[in-house]
Amino acid sequence: MSKRTILIADDQPLIRDGLAAILNMEDEYTVVATTGDGLATIAQVRLHQPELVLMDIHMPKLDGLEATKRIKSEFPDIKVLILTTFEDEEYIWDAIRHGASGFLVKGVETKTLFSTVQDCLEGRINYPNRIQSRLVQALHSSEQYEQRSSHVTFEQGSEQRTDDKLDSLSIQERNIVSKLKQGKSNQAIASELFLTTGTVKNYLSTIYKKLNVSSRTEAIAYLHDAIP
Repeated sequence: MSKRTILIADDQPLIRDGLAAILNMEDEYTVVATTGDGLATIAQVRLHQPELVLMDIHMPKLDGLEATKRIKSEFPDIKVLILTTFEDEEYIWDAIRHGASGFLVKGVETKTLFSTVQDCLEGRINYPNRIQSRLVQALHSSEQYEQRSSHVTFEQGSEQRTDDKLDSLSIQERNIVSKLKQGKSNQAIASELFLTTGTVKNYLSTIYKKLNVSSRTEAIAYLHDAIP
């Protein structure tokens, strides 16, 4: 029986070597390569074309989210299992959007590692138990926003068009925009979306650029005009 091929990408040698040692103990799996940065990961994926990549989010040269996006674009059949921590939850939606097939919390027991890897290889998306309720809440918030914004149109001569600026927002940015339009403070947004206030500020900075506004007041005014 042929072994299932896995590539491990993590900038911490102890983690990637430890995972490789554990997985190689099983007859069913073989680790074809380990890498410590995003660019090297893409190069090794092209060389080995593994069935599964265990991908850390925080890596030098190219982060795990962008590496996942590029890999899935070039090799859509390769599955990517994101290596995450509790503090990385703000990246979960972006990882899904870029094509991640599942998530593995660092430090899990060996049996959980094997079951999560097997689930991913068999096409089942695996969410860590402790973040499932948060993901459900974020999804519900995103769906409410999309239901409101999907009908937004603007007159342009005799034609109507959708608002491209709103369409350019990521799912998490839409979640924040929804709270922003409600007049929520950064602290309230952070609390409701389980982010840090610093992360919210970073998101808002990106949102302002995408909406072509320079302040919170301008953003709120724009949103009230765009989303009745």
